[in-house]
Amino acid sequence: MIISLISQKGGVGKSALARLLAVEFAKAGWQVKIADLDVAQGTVTKWKARRDRINQQPEIPVEKFATIERALKEAVRFDLLLLDGPAHAERGGRTMARASDLVLMPTGYSLDDLEAQVEAAYELEEAGIDRIKIWFVFCRTTGSASEDQAARDYLKRAKINVFDEVFPELPSIRQGHNAGKAASEISFPAVQERSVALAVAIAKHVQGRKEAA
Repeated sequence: MIISLISQKGGVGKSALARLLAVEFAKAGWQVKIADLDVAQGTVTKWKARRDRINQQPEIPVEKFATIERALKEAVRFDLLLLDGPAHAERGGRTMARASDLVLMPTGYSLDDLEAQVEAAYELEEAGIDRIKIWFVFCRTTGSASEDQAARDYLKRAKINVFDEVFPELPSIRQGHNAGKAASEISFPAVQERSVALAVAIAKHVQGRKEAA
């Protein structure tokens, strides 16, 4: 199973989502690896180093890759390979998406985020990627219920799939990342519950696609 995380912008929560999914799938018994394709930033690689320093379990293999093709070779060794792509993943995004069972596109509520990601999703479709594989996730959310609904209405008009669950922007999650933890490992039950709910929703979607294949 391969899941790509694709974004035309930085800072929308792509790496945070990759960490969450890696930890929760690993807890469920999957052999998981994150391919860090943002060699300039190496956000997930640095997170992995912090995680190792505190011996946080489960252990999550993370490796930097200069090319998508090299990263894809790892898929046969794992139940789940998460491709954490760089920002502005245009041609590379198409390569990632073609190889993936699911494409996750994180976005905030603002039109700055939404418009860029919707345009990128349309470009993937034009390149032959089935729309059913492309799903948006609202990440780093801080807005009201009305803002959430307005963003969902925008995506509905754009005919874009989006998960009901969201990934909030919270100081506790940022601090957890600083310590090498995923959002679901934060010591606040409400934060854990929301984070796990998103991971479970994505896992159920993945399982449903596997059963339908």
